[in-house]
Amino acid sequence: MSLADIRTKSRQRPPRLVLYGGAGIGKTTFGASMPDPIFILTEDGMGTIDAPQFDLCKSFNEVMGCLNDLADESHDYKTVIIDSLDWLEPLIWQQACEDNGWRSIEQPGFGKGYVEVLRYWRQYIELLNKLREEKNMITLQIAHNQIKRFESPEIEGYDRHELKLHRKAADLILEHSDCCFFANYKLGTVKVQGKGGNMTTKAVSGDVVAYCREKPAYLAKNRYALPDQLPFSWPEIRKAMLGEEKGE
Repeated sequence: MSLADIRTKSRQRPPRLVLYGGAGIGKTTFGASMPDPIFILTEDGMGTIDAPQFDLCKSFNEVMGCLNDLADESHDYKTVIIDSLDWLEPLIWQQACEDNGWRSIEQPGFGKGYVEVLRYWRQYIELLNKLREEKNMITLQIAHNQIKRFESPEIEGYDRHELKLHRKAADLILEHSDCCFFANYKLGTVKVQGKGGNMTTKAVSGDVVAYCREKPAYLAKNRYALPDQLPFSWPEIRKAMLGEEKGE
């Protein structure tokens, strides 16, 4: 390494994505629309979607075996999709319990088991990074959502949508990701006439969108200067990530 090796522009690498939202909103379908995808399944949620997939993984070691196969063998897949993170988490807990002789993840004492399993999460993340660096693969990790209380140090706490994972695991996944998209219906309100002729406000939902920036109602992030929301479409999101909507 020398001063001659210094770059002024970062090298564009495949994105590391997290996508979460409610059941049936289209997360798996979104993944199947990405370039040459292959699914690593921890839940049986493919339905009628026709896409390359490993057999359903029933242990953490099986998940790691699939990732290692993709890292070690020659193939033409361009996107690896984990479906889903919240079904992967109990497999990691199970592996940690077997390795440590615990009856449950709670046995080591308050919070200690959840700290210990971060070691397994990091091994998993290392393999995702290997696929990105050596196989030039996009990584998409799918998760369901949950509504949890967020305690802000600046204002009174409030409820928001988050990843359906233990907080420590969710924090690690978010740190690793380049984008975390929250898929949900675009919400709005209309005025309707109620009983007695009084006008009332009614909530309505529209198309599914990908929320790209954090708001009080939901967790999200991106490292591509994306707008607050985008159409729930991989071609549209990728175009925005590449700056094409700005003529770049």
